[in-house]
Amino acid sequence: MEKTCVEQKKQYDILIIGAGVAGLSAAKSAYELGCRSILVVEHTNYLGGILHQCAHYGFGDGLNGPEYIQTLLDAFPNELEYRLNTTVIGIHADKTAVLSSAEYGVQTICFSQLILAAGCREIQAGALDIAGTRPMGVYTAGQMQEMINVYGILPQSPVVILGSGDIGLIMAKQIAEIGGEVALVEQNSVLGGLERNQWGIEQYAIPVYFDTTITELHGEKHLSAVTLGNGAELPCKTLLIAVGLIPNQELLDGIGHPDWLHLCGNCNRIHAMIESVVYEGKKAGISACEKL
Repeated sequence: MEKTCVEQKKQYDILIIGAGVAGLSAAKSAYELGCRSILVVEHTNYLGGILHQCAHYGFGDGLNGPEYIQTLLDAFPNELEYRLNTTVIGIHADKTAVLSSAEYGVQTICFSQLILAAGCREIQAGALDIAGTRPMGVYTAGQMQEMINVYGILPQSPVVILGSGDIGLIMAKQIAEIGGEVALVEQNSVLGGLERNQWGIEQYAIPVYFDTTITELHGEKHLSAVTLGNGAELPCKTLLIAVGLIPNQELLDGIGHPDWLHLCGNCNRIHAMIESVVYEGKKAGISACEKL
């Protein structure tokens, strides 16, 4: 006979999936309202999420990503329980979740309220209608951001970035700053992203190919060039895909949106400003506490 949560003694008032800005904000707000039975689960080996790789400034009061995260960690209650390197395998309608980690193995826990703060993922090159082989040298913009800012790995020039949203603009400026040759390809007639991220394009005279996209990749083992929809061919050793983000909601398949579920951060909707992520995380923590 399967053990109940009470028998397993793995029972929490609030389970929070994701320890980025939204998850940390949700946990802190719930704690401040008096909730102590909280478990924060994070699949990486650190708290703070994606901002660890964001070396650019513009978070909070003129901070870069790691500096901003440190302010959240400094205010994070020491008593709150969290688990790193832990993957949530599944969430079930009976308010159970299956967790997997090297330290604890596979466990089933119970919760009363669930806060999903799992962030988002980038659209990959394989999801796009681009002909050619799949040579080395093709990354998402976020992957390259992590390679540069966390691991010190620089891209091979020339670099072409498909998409001019915020992450595309940020990476174009950073690559130009370190001396790389970079160009942007944008399917619309204007740049996307926040105005504060657009100024670097003009400052570094980064060429932008508007009203077109990339239709073909060239190269066998390694990328050598790309063809645009207008027929132009650009030399390219590194292609960065920056065409959009998708909220991570796969864990909700089959359970819908019950009243014990609270979404916040980029897994709920894609946010342009970090302040709105913090606000939504705090709101989720308050809502979860109110329903206990």
